Amino acid sequence: MDPKKQKKQKDRNPEALTQTIPGRFFGAEGPDRPALLTRDGGLVKTYTRRDLEARVREAALGLLALGIGPGERVSILLENGPEWIITDLAASSIGAVTVPVYTTLGIEETAFILKDSGAVAIVCSPGHTKKVLSIKAGHGLAGHEPASHGLAGHGPVSLKHIISTGESAEAGVLTMARLSALGRETGDESLWRDRMSGIDGSDPFSIIYTSGTTGRAKGVVLSHRNIISNIEACLKVLRITPGDLYLSYLPLSHIFERMVHHLMVSLGAKVAYSRGFAYVGADIGAFKPTIMVGVPFFFNRVKDRIVEGAEKSGFIKRFLFKWAMKLKRNGTPILKGLLDGLVLKKLRQRVAPGLRFFISGGAALSRDTAEFFWLLGLPVLEGYGLTETSPVVSVNTFEAMKLGTVGRPIPGVNVRISPEGEILVKGPLVMKGYLNMPEATREAIEEGWFHTGDIGTIDDEGFLAITDRKKDLIITSVGKNVSPQRIETLLRADEYIKEALVYGDGRAHLVALIVPDMERLVAGGIEIEQRSWPIEEGEPIKFFEKRVRDKLKPLARFEQIKRFALIDDLSLEAGELTPTMKVKREVVASKFKGLIDRLYETG
Repeated sequence: MDPKKQKKQKDRNPEALTQTIPGRFFGAEGPDRPALLTRDGGLVKTYTRRDLEARVREAALGLLALGIGPGERVSILLENGPEWIITDLAASSIGAVTVPVYTTLGIEETAFILKDSGAVAIVCSPGHTKKVLSIKAGHGLAGHEPASHGLAGHGPVSLKHIISTGESAEAGVLTMARLSALGRETGDESLWRDRMSGIDGSDPFSIIYTSGTTGRAKGVVLSHRNIISNIEACLKVLRITPGDLYLSYLPLSHIFERMVHHLMVSLGAKVAYSRGFAYVGADIGAFKPTIMVGVPFFFNRVKDRIVEGAEKSGFIKRFLFKWAMKLKRNGTPILKGLLDGLVLKKLRQRVAPGLRFFISGGAALSRDTAEFFWLLGLPVLEGYGLTETSPVVSVNTFEAMKLGTVGRPIPGVNVRISPEGEILVKGPLVMKGYLNMPEATREAIEEGWFHTGDIGTIDDEGFLAITDRKKDLIITSVGKNVSPQRIETLLRADEYIKEALVYGDGRAHLVALIVPDMERLVAGGIEIEQRSWPIEEGEPIKFFEKRVRDKLKPLARFEQIKRFALIDDLSLEAGELTPTMKVKREVVASKFKGLIDRLYETG
C-alpha cells in the first residue's frame, strides 16, 4: 500500500466516516430496526439493519477477495430490491466506484456504458447475464483505456467478473451467494475496514450516465460529499423521520431514487420495494408508505384513475366528490372540514392510506394536477434537480410552498439566472465532472457555477420556476421566442392527452404531435376509429381541436397551435423515450419529419 495513503487512513477520525456513503450507513443506530421490506407473493420479507449490514459486509469481503481495487468500477444491472443497495454499499465501502445501468437499455447502450466507464465487474440479475456475456465476448471491452478523471487506481477496463443474483449461473458467471461465501471464507476484514476508513468525502462514489435525450450519454462523476450534502440539505427542509416508510418503484439507476434510498437507510427509516409500476397501487395498500417519490406521468395516471372512479360511482357519490373538491378550493373552513371528513378522507384511505406526502421531480408537473392532489389532501411537493447536481436543487416545502414553481433552493445551494435566462447552480452538490469529457466539463462548469441548460425565473420571494430547456426554445421565422415545454404542460393537463410535442423552430407558426390517452377515451365512451397511425384528419381531429384551443386560451396568439396530428403511443423499445420516460424530442422529430412537413403544407 502507498505510504501516504496508509498514513491518511491512520489519521482518519470517526467523524470523517460520516462524510462517506458507507460510513454513514454503518454509523447509523438501531441494528434490530426494520430496514428493507419486500413482497414475495402474499408474504412480506423484512431485512433488519443487522441483516443488511451482514449482507453488505459479506459482499464487500467477497469483492475484496476478487481483487477489486480502490477506484475500480463495479457496474450494477439490477431491478430494484435489496441486492441493489447491498451491492452499492458493498462496492463503495471498499473504495470502488459504482456504475448503474438501466435494465431497460439495449445491448449497444449497455456495452457503451461498460466500455466508457471501464467496469471491471458487474452485478446483474439472471435475465441479463446472457446480454453481459455477449458484450464481454463480442464488443471489444478489453484494451479500452479511458482517462481516469481523478479516479485513483482506475485499472484495466476489461470486464473480469460477472456476478449474478440468481441461484445458479452459467459458465464464467459467479453467483451473489458464492461471492458472499467467498467473503466469509477468505475475506480480509482488516483490509476492508482500512479501505473504508481510507475513503475521503471528495472521492468518486458513482458514475451515473445521463439518459441522453440528445447526443451521447455522459458519465456524471459524483463524489460521496456530493450525495451527502444533498441528503443533509433535504433533511433540513423536508419532514422526514426515522419512523417513515418509503415505497420505492422508480429505477434505482436514477440519481433521485438512489439519493432518497441512502437518505432513508442512513436515517434509520424503512424502504419497501414495489414489484413495478403496474403493481404500485396494490403495494401502496400492502405497505402503507408515508412518503413516495413520483414523476408527472405517475401523478397524471393516479389523478385520471381517481376521476374515472368518481365518474363511475353513481350520481350521489360523483356529486359529493365534485362538490367536496370545489369547496376545498373556495369554501368556508366549516364546509371544508365537513366535506373532507365525509368524502375525501375515505377516498384518501383507498388511494394511499397513511401517506403524508408525495415528492415530484423529473419533469414539469402541471399546476392543475398538483392542485388536485393538494385539494384531495395528498400533498405533492414539487422539486427540481439534475444528475449533475446530486440531484436536488430546490423543492417546495410545507413551510414554503408555491404551486407552479419548483420551490426555493435547498440550504447551501446558490442559484442565479444568467443574462440569457439559463439557471446556474453552485454549491457542494455540483458534480466532479463528466467522465472522459474534459471539454464538456469545462463548458458545463465555469468558476464553480454549473450551467443547467434549463431556462427559468426566480421571483421576489425566491421561488424558482422552470420555463424550458435552453436547447428546446423555439424561435419562429417571425422572431418570436416560444417555450414548447409550457405549451406541452398545458396540453398534457387535458384528461384525454397523454403526451404532446410542439414544433416550429424557423417556421411561421407552431404545430404539434399529440398522443391520445386511448384508455381514457375508451373509458369515457369516446370512440376513435381504429386505423393506421398517424391520424391527420376526420372526427378524431375535430374532437381534439376544441380541447387544444381551450387549454391554450391563456397563451399569446403566437403560442397557439395551428395544426396537429395524432400519433400512436411512444415507447422505450422504439428509442423514443429515455429509461426515465422522458421524450427524446429529436428522435421523435426525425421519425415524424414527413408528417410535420405535411402539417405545414396543409396549414
